[in-house]
Amino acid sequence: MKMFFLLSIFPFLAWSQTEPMKKLDLLSLCMDKPITMPIIVIDDGFCEEYLKKESASLTSELLKSTENGINLNPETCFEKSSGEPPLPVKPSNKWKIRLYASHSYTTYFNSDISFQSSRYNVEIKDYEWAERSSREYFSPETWKQEGNNPFQMIDEPTNTFVVSLEKDGHEFFLSAFHPKFLQADGQVKYMKGTIDGVSVDGVQDVNKPFDGYNQTPGESELVTNRNSHKQMTFEIGYGHRFNLLDSKLGSLTYVPSAAVGVMTGENVTVMIKENAWWDFDGYTDKFGIQGYGGSLTNRIEFNTPKERFGLFYENKLSFYKQSHGFMDGTQKYNLGFMGNSVGMKFMINNPNRRKKVTDPLD
Repeated sequence: MKMFFLLSIFPFLAWSQTEPMKKLDLLSLCMDKPITMPIIVIDDGFCEEYLKKESASLTSELLKSTENGINLNPETCFEKSSGEPPLPVKPSNKWKIRLYASHSYTTYFNSDISFQSSRYNVEIKDYEWAERSSREYFSPETWKQEGNNPFQMIDEPTNTFVVSLEKDGHEFFLSAFHPKFLQADGQVKYMKGTIDGVSVDGVQDVNKPFDGYNQTPGESELVTNRNSHKQMTFEIGYGHRFNLLDSKLGSLTYVPSAAVGVMTGENVTVMIKENAWWDFDGYTDKFGIQGYGGSLTNRIEFNTPKERFGLFYENKLSFYKQSHGFMDGTQKYNLGFMGNSVGMKFMINNPNRRKKVTDPLD
């Protein structure tokens, strides 16, 4: 294994007088790269052995760097090293999918409401809605009753389900809220309009209690005004995740968000028939969109260390402009409510935690 260098003497003398001697780059020489020095090379196996050693050294450095989590660029691995270790490459983030399931405690705000129908045409000030929670369906005693089962706890109480897509803290979500609300009992309100053709303008009971068959024309006998069957609020929204705490026990995350959506349902109303006490006019509105609105939400999550599971509390303030059926007419009102939800969170898909195992020698 020998290598001989033959110098062209005359060009070399002229070249050496103008430029200092340079270090001979054996790697470039053996890889047939252009060189500026005026030499002729006679290789007797030297370059073959030299390149084998360089290749073995490079492979060793590659394995060592890979173990340290440093990504080497294969396009530059044969270039001359600057002596500085390459910088680690940050892995690219991918979309995470989460599912939220919770029970909601909802407070409905009073608002003015107007009714228009063949019998009942009034505007009521400060009308009150009440929550129909149906929390008895969480009880095993209710499950044992004929016709009931544990799966009714998904539908019967006021629950909220959310599916979210998140990347780099930006969260987009679709929520399905199942509210149940109805006319509050014992309301005495100011109303103006006509009831069965009789003009009314004053304070009276919204649903006049039974008083011994002493019915007076113009009395309000609105027994039921209920939104519970098929009642849903569907919203799409955006939020941003802020990590408040991260430890070995878990992490704490705050997520403010805003959403817009529609409310759907099937309103039911009942009114005592004119000049009767125990006969009723009952109406069921056809299922459809009842109103449009939006929500502002604040959520606090506590997640397990790998975020596969979590618990959360959520506060939601919502406003919906409603216009839907009432008996054989319509009713219009602004529905405001505040929901407080407690539930569980599940990580459905987190591609950022997947590790691809490969053979470093491949």
